[in-house]
Amino acid sequence: MQIVLDQYLVVYNTKRPHQGRGMKGRTPLQAFRDGIPKPQKEAPETNLKPAA
Repeated sequence: MQIVLDQYLVVYNTKRPHQGRGMKGRTPLQAFRDGIPKPQKEAPETNLKPAA
């Protein structure tokens, strides 16, 4: 049963289009990945001073 469920979830999340509004035919996995913020290339500068 677990194998069948795993196979279904792969199809459900990677093959079929998401049915939500504004998804533009993307799969749930594509929508999820598009929603993850891209990491910054460099660490942001801070104005912190070392503790005394």
